[in-house]
Amino acid sequence: MYPFRPKSTAHLKPGQFWAFKVDGDRFVAGVVIALRRKHGAIDRRSFLAGLLDWSGDAMSDARELDSRPVRERGFAHIKAITENGGEILGEIKPCWDYPSEIEPTDLISTWGYGVIRVYGQKYYGRRAA
Repeated sequence: MYPFRPKSTAHLKPGQFWAFKVDGDRFVAGVVIALRRKHGAIDRRSFLAGLLDWSGDAMSDARELDSRPVRERGFAHIKAITENGGEILGEIKPCWDYPSEIEPTDLISTWGYGVIRVYGQKYYGRRAA
């Protein structure tokens, strides 16, 4: 089942994660927080994504990511995964306070494909404060 490269949100579920590098050597992890419901149906292209509060020298597994809080979150296109790491690597148990499906809201920003990478660099890159 894992890893897999998603083409839509059809096989995504909350808690699934992917990893990517910042500064060429530090790994960070993104996570599916919730599926986005649009006009009563699940949106096939966007979902609520999060950057987990984690970084490491090697790609993580579920045990290391379990119970990590979400550092940043936003509605993202499926390409936020495929352009940043490319594959869903596994699944953790959601520990955040979001339902598994969520309607769009102005209280949550919409990210471009690379925004999760920008946040990863901000918090975990070599020049992070």
